[in-house]
Amino acid sequence: MGSPSGHFTDFEDKQQVFEWKDLVSVLARRYIGRYGLAQVSRWNFETWNEPDHHDFDNVSMTEQGGRCLLGSCRAARVGWGEMQCPEDTPDPPFHPGFLNYYDACSEGLRVASPELRLGGPADSFREPPKSPLSWGLLRHCAHGTNFFTGEQGVRLDFISLHRKGSGSSIAILEQEAVVLGQIQQLFPEFKDTPIYNDEADPLVGWLLPQPWRADVTYAALVVKVIAQHQNLLVANASTAQYKLLSNDNAFLSYHPHPFSQRTLTARFQVNNTRPPHVQLLRKPVLTAMGLLALLDGEQLWAEVSRAGAVLDSNHTVGVLASAHRPEGPDDAWRATVLVYASDDTRAHPDRRVPVTVRLLGVPAGPGLVYTTRYLDNRLCSPQREWRRAGRPAFPSAEQFRRMRAAEDPVAAAPRPFPVGGRLTLRPELALPSLLLVHVCARPSGPPGQVTRLRVLPLTRGQLALVWSDERVGTKCVPVDIRDPFLPRWPGVQPGQQEAVNVQPLHIQPRCTHSHRPGFSPLCAGPPTYLAGGPRASGRGWVQGHELKATGTLVLQTQLLSLAPTVFEPWTTGPGQAPSPTLCRTWRSLLPEGRQLQADWQGA
Repeated sequence: MGSPSGHFTDFEDKQQVFEWKDLVSVLARRYIGRYGLAQVSRWNFETWNEPDHHDFDNVSMTEQGGRCLLGSCRAARVGWGEMQCPEDTPDPPFHPGFLNYYDACSEGLRVASPELRLGGPADSFREPPKSPLSWGLLRHCAHGTNFFTGEQGVRLDFISLHRKGSGSSIAILEQEAVVLGQIQQLFPEFKDTPIYNDEADPLVGWLLPQPWRADVTYAALVVKVIAQHQNLLVANASTAQYKLLSNDNAFLSYHPHPFSQRTLTARFQVNNTRPPHVQLLRKPVLTAMGLLALLDGEQLWAEVSRAGAVLDSNHTVGVLASAHRPEGPDDAWRATVLVYASDDTRAHPDRRVPVTVRLLGVPAGPGLVYTTRYLDNRLCSPQREWRRAGRPAFPSAEQFRRMRAAEDPVAAAPRPFPVGGRLTLRPELALPSLLLVHVCARPSGPPGQVTRLRVLPLTRGQLALVWSDERVGTKCVPVDIRDPFLPRWPGVQPGQQEAVNVQPLHIQPRCTHSHRPGFSPLCAGPPTYLAGGPRASGRGWVQGHELKATGTLVLQTQLLSLAPTVFEPWTTGPGQAPSPTLCRTWRSLLPEGRQLQADWQGA
């Protein structure tokens, strides 16, 4: 975006167009040499971000007359109420400079490797005659002349658009439907081209501080948006080739809003140490993406109903479910159900949603176990701990420990799956909250070890351990790094101070026996929360806070594999840190209010 060096000033200049092609080719070859073609060919190379917004322009895109988009609109001869094609409306300006730039990107990547993907225009596709660069690019790729080859048409490997929700989840999908309808009517040749919304954020303006961006409200909303797209576009017979949804959240927050901007982490620039240092805390939205990463393989049929009526995907409660078939001796069958309770950007601290979860069709077999993970604003909010501490600009080491202890979901130790292949749970969900059940079978072989363990110094007396989990081979093995602190919520006391236990990095299986695909379950305990201290055995539970019930929802999930999911496993590449472990501290919500035996000693 733009030309920081000032070298590229005008893509009407033939020499600069060729130089840009060479630059793109050199860049692509460099990445192929560094990461390998197998990795780089999976990347999506995308054009200049939001060209019609003109936010990053310091390159001249000369406007010249041309009859491009309006002619296509008239040729479509469709009576859209949303789009008008009056005969006396002047055509929008034609932008050959931008199209020359696109051709240079395309041919530069092709020189490096024909396997590299390129798409665009990464913009909002407002109704014509607005967004002339976006619509002009589609016409150029369909019918225009390639600047370098002289051929008609230019490859467009995917169409990327940016449509956000204005605080509403379903509004994102509704806006996409309008744009996709316009694209298919104007350019039927792109009916099979993959569609990406790679800025499907609930609200525009990343730096705008919003309280809901700080906690589980944002996390549950992101899951809700994904579930709506998965269930309404991907699993159903949609004519659109919707392939990717992502959020524009790769920002670093700044003081005084470490948690409430549109980011995945909360950044603290700690300037009272020598030297100053930076610490990042995982926000619930990033933890939610770790839970989403457990969904893979085949999507399972699941529905939410109340009083016998099936609820649509725009309801407060929704579900995604998947099953995975083993792919090697260190892998095993597993299934996952992820339930969200979300009222979009609104939180209801005093409201609970009682649900009945029925899991059907789970195959019988020895050793099948399930575990649950639960996320809400009372138990899993680093920002809440920060506020309790008085919103310090430079948190102390102890305050950072307290905030990190609230990063993870409430996790229950694995339990045997009931005989007969049916499981019924009656949890109460906070609004907002996330609830996940993971069902696992024992693999025939042990999981692989983690690799590339590294120590990253943060400041005096503090460090971070990072490693790669790419060779572990299964998602059914939690890594148990014992946390020296357990947050104080009613009925729970902090555990003893313990050093980081490195031994669990040689991961031991916590799940049992392998079996054929069956199904996956959901969350935990009805009115009583139980929580466990991080003792040496990993067990030991104390009674927690009692919740009140209000109404009933029923979630039924059955083993009917209808459509493949499009989620890619959240794995790590060379030299990157692994997915955050979700099981540092064993805390639990137990079904039917039962209490596990406590077999640990001490106060």
